[in-house]
Amino acid sequence: MEEHNKEAHHISEEELHKKYNELCKKIELGKAHENSDEIKEMKKLLVDTLIKYKAILFGNFVLKSKKTSHYYVSTGFLNNAISSNIVSFLISNLILSKNLSFDYLFGASYKGIPIVTLTSHFLLNTNKFHNVFYLYDRKEKKDYGDASVIIGNLEENHIGSAQVEKKTDKKKVIVIDDVFSYGTALTDIFNKIKAFDYLEIVACIVILNRNEHEINEKNEKVYFKDIFEQKHNIPVYSVISYNDDISHLIK
Repeated sequence: MEEHNKEAHHISEEELHKKYNELCKKIELGKAHENSDEIKEMKKLLVDTLIKYKAILFGNFVLKSKKTSHYYVSTGFLNNAISSNIVSFLISNLILSKNLSFDYLFGASYKGIPIVTLTSHFLLNTNKFHNVFYLYDRKEKKDYGDASVIIGNLEENHIGSAQVEKKTDKKKVIVIDDVFSYGTALTDIFNKIKAFDYLEIVACIVILNRNEHEINEKNEKVYFKDIFEQKHNIPVYSVISYNDDISHLIK
């Protein structure tokens, strides 16, 4: 565990770039299964970048929820091209491999905005789309100019995967965010989007699912992601998760 952390800390940009390019050549976006060796290697490379750029820290932390955790993630520290490319590559592959149909990608502010921009670039380069449209939200509504809390052209008649002839027709939205803990942030995003009755959220994608859970009366783990999905009837996908990709790094 400690050895892997040290290796990731000392991996050079040159080596990261080389490994990323090698994996990109082996993976055809949309055709690589989430459990394929190449995708697993790309996910491992993502974890390496989290460690290298201190986007994940290990220790004792108090989260926004007031709960304690042995690790803390801030994807804002992935403010470099290699990290962003790895994240967006994996999200693009997830969208294509699961055949998720959409009209808009939606970047949850603030950290989802650069992700959704670069993901649209990857998807466009597959030549499976004539264009890829995206939206994002403001944290606070302006009282001048464009006062909408959602930024983007919502008047376009030919959007993404569907031809929309009337504004009353539902436009499918995939929400992209950085971390899923309890669903609080996504609930806020959902409320903003639901103010537009012609927008329909069809899926959410996050970089990391923290696999937060509670214990029920039967002494069973109940995951907050499952509770959220059942409540909203919307699937939440993650690029990596605590159980699969992070837990072995905790001392």
